[in-house]
Amino acid sequence: MYTHNNNNNKANNGQDEAGLITRPFAVGSEWNSPISSENLRESLKKELEFYFSRENLSKDLYLMSQMDSDQFVPIWTIASMEGIKVLTTDMDLILDVLRSSPMVQVDEKGEKVRPNHKRCIIILREVPETTPVEEVESLFKNDNCPKVISVEFAHNNNWYITFQSDTDAQQVLSIKYYFLSLSAVSV
Repeated sequence: MYTHNNNNNKANNGQDEAGLITRPFAVGSEWNSPISSENLRESLKKELEFYFSRENLSKDLYLMSQMDSDQFVPIWTIASMEGIKVLTTDMDLILDVLRSSPMVQVDEKGEKVRPNHKRCIIILREVPETTPVEEVESLFKNDNCPKVISVEFAHNNNWYITFQSDTDAQQVLSIKYYFLSLSAVSV
């Protein structure tokens, strides 16, 4: 377990003189040593964001059961999860990484956290399933359009276009409506 404290005994907290963590560190199935505090923060961020991802929440019954009516989970609950405990037990570090992530929202007291899921998917209707993915993607490739995260066929001639954020999706909709209104006027 990695701990971060102000103890001068570096052997106890697994850090060398440069602040590098010297105990084995698991990333996926690989063991690495040493790990810098920057790499620790990045690994911690990925693990925390995974817990609050839509994909994980759709399957993680334990985490869902820990949520209150506003979808908040106590941060100590997250800190006690194996994937986090392997990285650190430093609550200040965990809180700092959570606060810096756009994927979650921390309450004002810094005691609870919840997913920050926005509606970032646009549904294209009446586009045949036989349409090549590249053709659908090309609809969103211009300088004014935010980056597309994924394009997938749903069913019944519907396609899901996923963007990084709600703001990006809204921007795309406003751009498309603007151009559709121009073409309708010029006809």
